[in-house]
Amino acid sequence: MKLQLEKPFEYLKRKDGSPFSPETIRHWYEARAYVLDKLKEVSIGPDSANHLKVVVTSDSPLMLSIVRTLALTAHFPNFDDEKDGNRAVITIVSHDRQIFDKLVKEEYLGNLPYHCHCSVFGVRSDQGDAFSDIELTVVEEWNQDDADGALVISEEEVQKFLASKSQEAVYSIDTRKAVIADRIYSVGTLIDNLPAEDIHSPSRYAMALDAFQYRLLNKNTNPLINPKKWENDHISVKNGLSNVFCADCFDIRMEYLSEKHIEAYSRSEHARWLTEKLIMGFRPLNKQERIRDERMFGANKNNYRKQLKKNPSDPVHVDICTYRDLRRIDPDSMKYDTFLMLAIPLIQYSIR
Repeated sequence: MKLQLEKPFEYLKRKDGSPFSPETIRHWYEARAYVLDKLKEVSIGPDSANHLKVVVTSDSPLMLSIVRTLALTAHFPNFDDEKDGNRAVITIVSHDRQIFDKLVKEEYLGNLPYHCHCSVFGVRSDQGDAFSDIELTVVEEWNQDDADGALVISEEEVQKFLASKSQEAVYSIDTRKAVIADRIYSVGTLIDNLPAEDIHSPSRYAMALDAFQYRLLNKNTNPLINPKKWENDHISVKNGLSNVFCADCFDIRMEYLSEKHIEAYSRSEHARWLTEKLIMGFRPLNKQERIRDERMFGANKNNYRKQLKKNPSDPVHVDICTYRDLRRIDPDSMKYDTFLMLAIPLIQYSIR
């Protein structure tokens, strides 16, 4: 099947509607190309006791974009938020005493440092619950002897990689998988009507998978970008990019993905999703919003949650929470995480 190359990063805007600089957008593409290639070397399965360790040896704008892309992509099925272990640890080497202020900029990590384990020069900088499976550490000094199996990334290595690739390979994205992944939400009642019990049993999704495979999978792949809509609708842009970020993880998930491990992968997808949302500027409900949400029911609750999500200056999502709380707050989303994991092999094989 022919590649469908698009440039979606150009459409992403800041919360105030202003554009990101061309340099920032260029760095996002460069970081994505490098990180996706580098993570091909990483093999961590559901039963592994290992976790990814990465050392980023400088804090230039390009290298902070590398950190951003690692946080979007490095999600593995052995993470369990209830056991609080096996997070991917990203260490940044920096002499900048204001580095935290850079990390939380919209072009880098947004709200993630507030809601993950984060230590800056030995001081904990996170200010909320550590929902994410990403751990951030900033150190002033580091040497190769301290590597301890870590993946070490230098700017020189990144530049060497970029010089070896074509402009098309770096500065555009094949969006076919992202477009097809979005179709899982079109299966509708076959998933919505499933009971919340035994939610990770693959057999429960047999009819939905058949509908996806034979009715939706082989439709013509339209472009991800709708220029007229994307120019003026930041929600559509973020939704489209969410599918890109999701699909970017398919390759590293395929190695161990099986029905036996679907629950582990569903947990991992939730951790990936909420990390993405934090990076894209969303935050969890605060105490007052949570109380109000819990006192609402039916259409009122749904409308309130939509209102929070669509606030352009301060978007809020109820599902930014632990996996345990997700079962209570929004069990339907767990069904879609599980269904997506079951659909990944179908999506992968459909575009070969």
